[in-house]
Amino acid sequence: MDNTLRGRNKLVQICSNIAVCLIALVFGLLSIAAVLQTCRIDQANPYSEIVNFDNDLVLSNIALIGLSILIALFMLRKNVSISKINTKFIVGVMLLVTTIVSLAWINLVQSIASGDAMILLNTARDAARNQYQSFHSSYDYYGNYSYYLYYPFQLGYVLFAEILFRIFGTGCSDILFQIPNVIALDFVYVGMVMIAKRLFNRSSVTNFTAIILTICFQPMFMTTFTYGIILGLAFSTWSVYHTIRYIQDNKIKNAVFAVILIAISVLLKYNNMIVLAAICIALILHVIDKKKFLALAVAAVMVLCSVGLQKAVIASYSARSGATLNTQVSQTLYAYLGISDSGMAPGWYNGHAMETLRDSQMDVDKANEVAKKGISDRLTYLSTNHQLAEFYKQKFLSQLNEPSYESIWLSQVRSHNYPQGEPLPKIVDSVYSGGLQKVLDNWFNYTVMMIYIFFTAGMIWIIIRKKLNTASVILPVAVLGGVLYHMIFEGKSQYLLPYFLMLIPFAAYGFIESMRALHKKSAILFK
Repeated sequence: MDNTLRGRNKLVQICSNIAVCLIALVFGLLSIAAVLQTCRIDQANPYSEIVNFDNDLVLSNIALIGLSILIALFMLRKNVSISKINTKFIVGVMLLVTTIVSLAWINLVQSIASGDAMILLNTARDAARNQYQSFHSSYDYYGNYSYYLYYPFQLGYVLFAEILFRIFGTGCSDILFQIPNVIALDFVYVGMVMIAKRLFNRSSVTNFTAIILTICFQPMFMTTFTYGIILGLAFSTWSVYHTIRYIQDNKIKNAVFAVILIAISVLLKYNNMIVLAAICIALILHVIDKKKFLALAVAAVMVLCSVGLQKAVIASYSARSGATLNTQVSQTLYAYLGISDSGMAPGWYNGHAMETLRDSQMDVDKANEVAKKGISDRLTYLSTNHQLAEFYKQKFLSQLNEPSYESIWLSQVRSHNYPQGEPLPKIVDSVYSGGLQKVLDNWFNYTVMMIYIFFTAGMIWIIIRKKLNTASVILPVAVLGGVLYHMIFEGKSQYLLPYFLMLIPFAAYGFIESMRALHKKSAILFK
């Protein structure tokens, strides 16, 4: 190997190690916070979406962690082998549980879209009837400007919904748009299992990834949300999988699949640009590491296709409706929102971004100037009053240490398609505010705490075991990017759910490697 290549490999190693060490530090601190405290949506008034910061029973959490480790060590001693269980069987159980729980919840709550989700479905329904009034005007709150002058990137989901309306008719209920979430979630889960298999090539890690996903119920409850979060995640997950295969096998067909899938993912949910960025970083490192210069072209095509597809959809709706969609809420405005107070939690949605653009008569440059001054004034205020660190600590914890990720809340605060006066099923009331609510709250708290702890361990072990490479950095970098993005811009715990799922393959690996280190006979189980 020549000196140049040695230098390039060392550069890749340094960059990868820095990224993994940084995310290990972030989630190490978060793991400590999860043991000490839990954030919850205030159940006394859920419609206000207020986040409470509740102190945990620390000794109970430590005892649960210790008990989990003891059970795992006992299984090792008894030679109960996870790796010997048929992977197809575990995945089949995972899909069965995911599908049944998701469909049952959708059918029980009969959730009706509201807010932004309602606007998107109404637009899609009208477009299926060749009516485009929503592109020309909107509610008073938006200054009677079209919603899509603020948020044109939402038109990707509108296109998806319009296609369903044209196929199944415009009179169908919201459940039509919730069932695709169930199918997409199944694909997300299988994709994560396949990624674990590709990255670690050990049946124990693959199987344990599927087991953890099976007991993570938050995404299953979120399938009622008619939005692009789960749909977009399905496409981005499989784009990551095919990118990993392309890096490992150098087959162009995987690159083609990765490009198509990430473009659709970004179209359905624009925040998946973060995943796109993580993929591109990995591909650039792959070029430096292996001199595979075609990977640079793949990254460029990914960006062009993702941006181009979205612009094409916006242009299509603009042409069909006769409306000029030439503005949108800028990232500067979102940064203004993200540093502002909110009645929910620091930096959560507060209307500042949209309202500033509205009050500037849709003049983006003028709105940006207002936002820049607002950001400067806010930074000065927080710094002068020694509140800057506390503000961002609370913003960080309110998003990442709220273990339900608002998955149940998303249907709780919406209307339900039941006859007027007919109560919700008792099991739904119990999940919202009864005995099952307490059970699920404790379960979410426990599973998220454990996943954070062992994801941190996984980040350390992939360095120690020399598993860190350009393929294995994609998901950690995406998670780090997602956390940083929502720390700077608009925050909400529901936005962090996709990144939570990205932790699981590494948490499975971290748990298994930790058990190997704690028990000399573990190599028999985890071979």
